[in-house]
Amino acid sequence: DRSVSRGLGDVYKRQRLYCCKKKRLPDHGCFQGVFIMYHNKKIGIFISHIMGFYQKNVCQGIIDKALEYGYTAEIFASMDGENLGDYSLGEESILTLPNFDDLSGVIFASETYPNEQLKDQIYSLLKEKCHCPIIEIAVYKQQFPSVSLENNHPFFDITEHLITEHHYKNICYFGCADESFFSDAREKFYRDALKKHGIAPHAHSIYTGTYTAQSAAEALRFFEENETKPDAVVCYNDKLALLLMTAAISAGYHIPEDLAITGCDHSEEGQNLTPSLTTVSFPVYELGEASVEKLMKLIHEENVPAITVVHAQMVLENSCGCSLTKETPAIYFEQKLTSQIASLESSILSSMKMSAEFQNIADIDEAMDLLENYVHSIPNCSEFYLCLYANWDSVSQHILELTENEMDFEPSQDEIILKLSLRDGKRLPECSFTKRSLLPEHIYRQSDSAYLYFPLFFKNKTFGYIALAYENNRIDYHFQLVHWFMNINQLLKRLSDAKRTSILVSHLEDIYTKDALTGLYNKHGYLHRETLLLQEAAENQSTVTCFLFDLNRLKYINDHYGHNEGDFAIQVIGHALSSVTRSTDICARFSSDEFYLLTMDYTKEDADELLTRVYKYLDNYNKISHKEYKISASGGYAQSTPGASLSKEDVKALFSKADEHMYQQKQIFHQDLDK
Repeated sequence: DRSVSRGLGDVYKRQRLYCCKKKRLPDHGCFQGVFIMYHNKKIGIFISHIMGFYQKNVCQGIIDKALEYGYTAEIFASMDGENLGDYSLGEESILTLPNFDDLSGVIFASETYPNEQLKDQIYSLLKEKCHCPIIEIAVYKQQFPSVSLENNHPFFDITEHLITEHHYKNICYFGCADESFFSDAREKFYRDALKKHGIAPHAHSIYTGTYTAQSAAEALRFFEENETKPDAVVCYNDKLALLLMTAAISAGYHIPEDLAITGCDHSEEGQNLTPSLTTVSFPVYELGEASVEKLMKLIHEENVPAITVVHAQMVLENSCGCSLTKETPAIYFEQKLTSQIASLESSILSSMKMSAEFQNIADIDEAMDLLENYVHSIPNCSEFYLCLYANWDSVSQHILELTENEMDFEPSQDEIILKLSLRDGKRLPECSFTKRSLLPEHIYRQSDSAYLYFPLFFKNKTFGYIALAYENNRIDYHFQLVHWFMNINQLLKRLSDAKRTSILVSHLEDIYTKDALTGLYNKHGYLHRETLLLQEAAENQSTVTCFLFDLNRLKYINDHYGHNEGDFAIQVIGHALSSVTRSTDICARFSSDEFYLLTMDYTKEDADELLTRVYKYLDNYNKISHKEYKISASGGYAQSTPGASLSKEDVKALFSKADEHMYQQKQIFHQDLDK
């Protein structure tokens, strides 16, 4: 029952606020059972450009009203309004975040999306995957039951106010070319008011401009070209009104004595001018509240109208000619602007510092340690979670095939890694959880927070997402975070690229240093490692042993069974040597059927045992092989005096002695063969 649900929500809210105010319980600890209820009942919100005044206040209205009903909000935010170019190709990854089975309803602020393609994708997603009630916040072209803001009709009221209260005759309209659809609608109400009072607009009554000082100055000159100077100008919004006021004052006008000017949207800037700006209210918080009210009716299967309208109202101030007293001195706003400018400058420097520090990061764990320091400086942020998909740095199958690289395991598509978790200033342990929920259950169980989710991506490469929550559920999202998220995305892209590059470089090194047939070192690889081994042997006064092996009867195998079989026999010898050598040994095939093995810390007994193990490996192989020929090798070795400092020439001499020893073994082999 809706009334019961709302009643319980109000009770829980009042109890929670009462306990917090009386300091009987900390705000984040009240009524654990209620918190479980909140996150079992969620409303999803799709919205773009979250830092905008409209967006923040709509979301705040939704959050507050939802809490009254016992619901929490999950906000899926996009940045396509920031015009980030090709970088923003991955914005559509926001579509993969919601689990609609967990949502009781969805609110879609469709007109906040300048990217029509992304908007259409969300429409399609909601129609295909969402089986819960959906409310759309939009004025035009709604595809779901909607809540609309009607702030055009007050232009009729303002125009009529200028006529009836101030007796102005020559009233002009300053429209906006960049937002012509909405500007034309407001112009119509302006015209209707003139028509009602028998006033016809003349050739210089209406001007359509842009958001520039030059355009405002041109508009003023255009209005002045009429035989009678304008008495008042009704502007499309506060932004144009402020530009026009600046142009008029620069031209010598006194406002409103010489020229009355009005706006729309009730901006803070307009209210802190002298004179303060007559305008139209912007009840976006109420818009959010109304969308929840309507959604609750749908959730409880009540009938609702297709469109619910929230009406804006005329706000009378001084710029139209009314004499009203300001409630708040402008000095407070000036101080606020000074603080905002200082904060913006600080955020730019902080973002630049973050970007520079991230350049030196080569490890994801090190990156999270650095990022933690920055998160602590986010104003009023109570929770911050950075979640990565288990395969966030995966290498494409093409690269794996190209490099003949087999990963140890295939990352789960359903696993998410909570890589950085900060709550109330404290870092929580890293953990993993299934993709069914956006955060681990233990976080939801202790929270009544509304979470803002932002996808992490670089172009079409997706990494995961970030979840944010604010103290007392008061959204305080700043534009600074757009810079931060771009820095984080670029870091993740660089780390994933570094992994791919490492695999490719390793493959190139293998091509240059490894024998393609056996996987052992080739001459390049051997010579590179030889120097390092000799240095270590000299430092530790270790014995150096040089082995030489030669495949027996390679020509016979090639002549009678083909060169492919000869190559196969060479590979078997390579496997035999790999199976018996130590990790510190250097085993190489320079060419043909000769194998070089350079070792240290081998005693004579160790060397003899190595030869025995090679022969035994080949003997065992021949016993189980179905080949018509047997594979065998002859080997020999020579050792240095312990502690001797050997040069490369000394090593060549040792290999010559090993060759003599090996030749003796080969003669024995042929003698046995002749028998």
